[in-house]
Amino acid sequence: MYYCAQDIIEYLMSSVGGGAHDNEHRLLRQAAHHGYRDVVYARAWRWHEDSAVLGTPLTGTNNKAFLLPSGVREIDALVTPDRTTGTAYVTNQEYIRLEEYPSSYGDVVFYTVMSSPSYPGRWQLNIAGNPASVDVNRQYFVTFRRKPSPLKHMGYEKASRDGSLTASNAAGAVKRYGTLDRFPEGPSGAYPFTAEEVLGTANSLIGTPPANAKTAVSDKLDIAEHMFSAVLSGAEVWLARLQGKNVEGAMTVHMRDMKLAMEADTVNPAAGRRLNVNRQPEGIQIPYSGQTSTARDLGYYSPSQSDTGT
Repeated sequence: MYYCAQDIIEYLMSSVGGGAHDNEHRLLRQAAHHGYRDVVYARAWRWHEDSAVLGTPLTGTNNKAFLLPSGVREIDALVTPDRTTGTAYVTNQEYIRLEEYPSSYGDVVFYTVMSSPSYPGRWQLNIAGNPASVDVNRQYFVTFRRKPSPLKHMGYEKASRDGSLTASNAAGAVKRYGTLDRFPEGPSGAYPFTAEEVLGTANSLIGTPPANAKTAVSDKLDIAEHMFSAVLSGAEVWLARLQGKNVEGAMTVHMRDMKLAMEADTVNPAAGRRLNVNRQPEGIQIPYSGQTSTARDLGYYSPSQSDTGT
């Protein structure tokens, strides 16, 4: 199942007991938009981790500046072409100081991030050094956390239900199929969808849509399953604010949901326990560290065999 904006609107409609026209009410749309935004920006969620190859250096920067991908929220690490050279982030002030010190290929690569003067709204990565220790003939990788797009299509607008939204103008949105005489609702609705797919994504269709079924398109929520309750309660908080009501009760529930979401925000419980050279807790060398591993060389981790005697 794909979580989408329609699920938030349906939840708010059930929460406030809305009438026939409340599904298009500005309050519900704004509450969904703001509640979703608050959750996805509340922390550096594991779900939003991504990576990309840096393109060619920007012209006029002495091969030292790279335009970061659109939608980058924060940089996690820079990986050099040889995969072994260390990298370290520095502030802009430190970057300016490093420009006065000699550097050579193979040294630790120091870099900073700044807003791009040539591309409004974009970030660029600058590598320090004089001259810059940049191998322009090979690819640099950057790991980062992406910035989710804001919600726009909520699933109840006219364009969302008349077939106007397709893979060409709403790529990445969720299209749900109902039946011949009913529009699709969420999984907890009275008339749940019969099938759904992500527009523009191959092999994303789940279920079998009936012929000539009514459809609804809404933006996909860029969240993991454990974040969904926090999004719903966050929308409740904003709905209460927009209506001028007391938000303390809704905020208490939202803080509880946020705490549970943050506690569940992991894929591997041992994540974050490795150093640059040693694997923890085993204490052995990682393959690309350039150092041999005694445990590996001597077979300490080989399967044990029976003692055959003399």
